[in-house]
Amino acid sequence: MSLASEKLRIVCAASLCALALMLGAVTPALGQAASRILLPGGALSDTMTAEKPAATFAFDAGANSLASLFLNTARGAALSMLVSDINGELLAQASASGEPAAAALDNVPLVAGGRYFVFVSYAPGAPAQDTSFDISLRLETSIAAAPAEASTEELPDLVMLVGGIEVELSWLGAADLNLEVRDPSGQNLHWNSRATDNGGSFGFDANGLCQVLEDSPAETASWQPGFLPTGSYEIIVYYEGACDGLTGSVAFAVDVTVNGQPSGRIENTLTPVGQTGQNVYVARFEVGADGGATVSAGGAYPASSLTELPDGFQPGASAATPILQELPIVNTISNAQPFHAYTFSANADDIISVEMQTTADNLDTLLQILDPAGNIVYFNDDAGDGSTNSSISNARLYSSGTYTLIATRYGKELGGTEGQFQLSLTGSTNGAALQLGDLPQGDIEVLLYWSTSADLQLVVRDPSGESIYDDNPVSVSGGILQSVGNANCVPATSAVPLSYVYFPSGSLRPGTYEVDVWYQNTCADFPLPVDFTLLIEVGGQQVMQTRQFPQPGQHYVTSFTVQPGGSALAGEAGYLDAGSGTLDYTDALAGAPPITSGLPVNGIISGANTFDIYSFQGNAGETVTIQMTAATPTLDTNVYLISPSGQEIAANDDGNPLDLAAEARKTDSVINSVILPSSGAYAIIATRYGNQYGGTLGVYELMLQQN
Repeated sequence: MSLASEKLRIVCAASLCALALMLGAVTPALGQAASRILLPGGALSDTMTAEKPAATFAFDAGANSLASLFLNTARGAALSMLVSDINGELLAQASASGEPAAAALDNVPLVAGGRYFVFVSYAPGAPAQDTSFDISLRLETSIAAAPAEASTEELPDLVMLVGGIEVELSWLGAADLNLEVRDPSGQNLHWNSRATDNGGSFGFDANGLCQVLEDSPAETASWQPGFLPTGSYEIIVYYEGACDGLTGSVAFAVDVTVNGQPSGRIENTLTPVGQTGQNVYVARFEVGADGGATVSAGGAYPASSLTELPDGFQPGASAATPILQELPIVNTISNAQPFHAYTFSANADDIISVEMQTTADNLDTLLQILDPAGNIVYFNDDAGDGSTNSSISNARLYSSGTYTLIATRYGKELGGTEGQFQLSLTGSTNGAALQLGDLPQGDIEVLLYWSTSADLQLVVRDPSGESIYDDNPVSVSGGILQSVGNANCVPATSAVPLSYVYFPSGSLRPGTYEVDVWYQNTCADFPLPVDFTLLIEVGGQQVMQTRQFPQPGQHYVTSFTVQPGGSALAGEAGYLDAGSGTLDYTDALAGAPPITSGLPVNGIISGANTFDIYSFQGNAGETVTIQMTAATPTLDTNVYLISPSGQEIAANDDGNPLDLAAEARKTDSVINSVILPSSGAYAIIATRYGNQYGGTLGVYELMLQQN
């Protein structure tokens, strides 16, 4: 039983309980689409038969209204009439009997504005005889119910759409795509938000979690006929996941129907996360005061879009408005003006906070900060407090000059949310600043700092293969972990958490050093977007400075090599999420040497050779085990198994000790007892932790066992 039908069951009078329970199956909370719309001053007619023992009507009313409903029947049938709100809460009821019969509900108070429902059925115990009836509505404003304090929230304008609104997403293939539509009042329809209080409803979650697959999957968000919001509706399509081994992109179409008329179609493709392509698509349509609609095609909106400027803005060339600390600015984001730019002056090491809050309509804010060179150094989409407001707190500025704030929205020029916002710039929320003067200096200095309560772990691995981090703060080679920020979610004592590893003067050792930044824990009570800065200096010379925006669980890995003369070179850097996808091994497949089951092969991982690739013929159903062990202690092995179709089907960095040989180290790798899905030429990639971004070097042994 639905929650709404349970409400009806609890509040109904004994004489109408059976009716309420029966109508629970078509409760408005489930978005029952067959309701007919009652208009004030008009009447609708219908018939009742044994095969059709109930009818549902809907009407829209403003807050603090009085509704009067009149039911007239022919041939003396005994009918019942109930009124409920959008949540299924029973508001009033009446019965009609006689020859002819009539029933009236006078001045039913409606406190909230929105959609209401009227249910008509045979009265309990009455015979189900064929009859016709008509029903009419009168609406008045309740003077006595005027609110004591007027609301400042502006509601969207409404237009009568006798055909309602429907947005349908359809696609082909075994993929789980998701549809979300945000209406001008700020309400969403998607798989986990299935109803709105203005008559919106969401249909079946097609291919949801890949559990029930359809040949032609489709998802629908719709609004019942009636008074519906005019303005901008945002459409978001997500590639949630591939099913049944599906690979590659999926073509989709979105059809928008407004007031019963096709308004436009959007066609494009989406690609799973981790593959080349985009997995989020944003578009919109606008409903005018005349009921007409215009569909905008939109475009891809990957996570990297947060670090891209809105179209039409050029740093240093586009007009911007000055903003002062403690003096908020109010402005509006619309489809015609999807962003505003503001400038302020700051000094190096200043700490600022910026808030962008929605004050009207359905605006989903996005905030970006540009440094004097025009680079995005901070951004925030959602502040993490359950709202769609944006907040950047205690952001350290790294150089003096003119900074720019970009106040925009999710989707920027592609998006569909609109509304008024308030933008405020302040100093540090706790008056503290990042102090680096107390940190000891050394031949090698690796500094990591960020601005949230998240736990980011810094690991520096020296040329001997020993790692310096919070569980091993001092290495044999002289490396020292001097400071660690937010370890185990214990807040740092400074406003800006930092971790610092250094090698004191006189301990400079030539070789390759590896640096790993792991977003280990979001901490606090909600995850704020994290941006960190990584600084590496050798002999007083900067080797690397980078700002990154990791997601929880991600590893950012890089390396640097100290030459015998003391100079240093930075290596490649990147995230490890894509696994073997970070390696450019495709061209090497054709010339990959064969590896024979039971016969070990040896190779060397070096700065010039970050991976080796081997091939073997496998049969469907065959079981294989692959073991990669380091012959030198400086190598941290990593191995991948690639299928004949080019898909990574297994990988291992640190193997289970129970599966490794007795003399093997815990950083050796093993892919144990994998059943091959098809017959053909398989590939094994032998590499190191971090792939091309890593810093460990050495000799390895690789063994394949086929059973």
